[in-house]
Amino acid sequence: MSTSPLSLEELTRFGIQPEDEGLHPYDPAVEWWNESWFWDWFDADGQVAGHTRIGLHPVQGRAWAWLFVYRRGEWVGIEEPRLPLSDVRRPQLAYDGYGLSFSYRTTEPLRTGHLEFEGFGRVLSGPRTGLVLPVGVALDVTAVGAAHTTGRGETPGHRSDAYDACRYEQPISLAGTVSIDGETEPFAGRGERDHSWGPRPWNLEWTFLVAHGDDLRLQCTEALIPNVDPIRVGYLQRSTTESLTSVDLDMKFDHGSLAQPLAGHLRVESESGQVVAGRVEVLTAVEIDLTHVLVPPERPIYRRCLIRVHPEDGGESLLGWCEFNRFRRQT
Repeated sequence: MSTSPLSLEELTRFGIQPEDEGLHPYDPAVEWWNESWFWDWFDADGQVAGHTRIGLHPVQGRAWAWLFVYRRGEWVGIEEPRLPLSDVRRPQLAYDGYGLSFSYRTTEPLRTGHLEFEGFGRVLSGPRTGLVLPVGVALDVTAVGAAHTTGRGETPGHRSDAYDACRYEQPISLAGTVSIDGETEPFAGRGERDHSWGPRPWNLEWTFLVAHGDDLRLQCTEALIPNVDPIRVGYLQRSTTESLTSVDLDMKFDHGSLAQPLAGHLRVESESGQVVAGRVEVLTAVEIDLTHVLVPPERPIYRRCLIRVHPEDGGESLLGWCEFNRFRRQT
C-alpha cells in the first residue's frame, strides 16, 4: 500500500472534518450522552498488542478510561469507569492523579497524535496472574486511511435531533514504547481508532471486527437492536476507502471460554464489488467491565479478541480485533 501522505480530500471524503477531532457540544437532557476516543494496536506477529478507551459522560459527570496491554501471553488491565469528569482536563483530554495518568495530544487533526497512558494494572493471564504491576504505553499515532462514517447524523446508536452526533473509524499505524513492570520495549504496528459523540444506548448486542494486512484494511460492525432491523456497516480500504454494502459475520460464541470465546467466518463486500471472506481465528482475548453502563446494571459478555483472519482466496492472513457484546438472557 502506498505510504504517500493522505490528501485532505481523502481524509474527509465521508464528511468528517479536522475540527471533529476535538470535543463536541452535548445535550444536557440526555443522561447517556457519550463522547469517547478509542485506539487499538498490534505488532506484525500478534505478540504485543493492546487497546485503550477514554470516554466522557458529561451529564453524569464521570469519565471512563481503560488500558489493556497484551505481551507474549500476559494480559495486564486497568479499568477506571467512575473518574470524576471535573478532574479530566478538557479540551486536552488529559488526567493525572493517584497513580493514573493519560492523555491524547493531537498534533495534526485526523492525521497524527500522541497517546500516553500509565498506571497500575492487574495481571489477568500468565504466570503472574493476580499481581498488580505498573503498565504504560507511549505511542505516536498516524492515520493511514480516511475517517470513515456512515453519515453525519445518521450513525446508528448516535442520533440526536437537536445536537450534532456521529462516530468515525480510522485505520492507523503506531510507534513508540510499551512497558510492563519496568520493562520497556519499542513498539511498531498497526491498529484502528474511533471517535464517537452522541446518545449511546448500551443495552444491545453487537460484533465489531477490524483486520489489517499490507495491502488491505477493513472494519465492519453488526448491531442487534431490539425491534430494529440488524445494522451492518463498515469500510474496506485498498488504494482508497469504500463503504461496505454487505456484512456477514457468522460467529459462534462460547460464553464460558476466554481461550476461544468465538469462532466463525466473515464475508464483506464493498461498493465497487470487492469481496473479502475468511475464517476468523482467536489468538487471545480479555473480558471488559460493561456493568456500569447498562440499565439496570448487569454483567454482559463483553470481550475483545486479538484475531487472525485467513482469507478464502489464499491471500495474506490479516491481523486485527473482534469485539462483541452478548447477553445471557438473549443468546
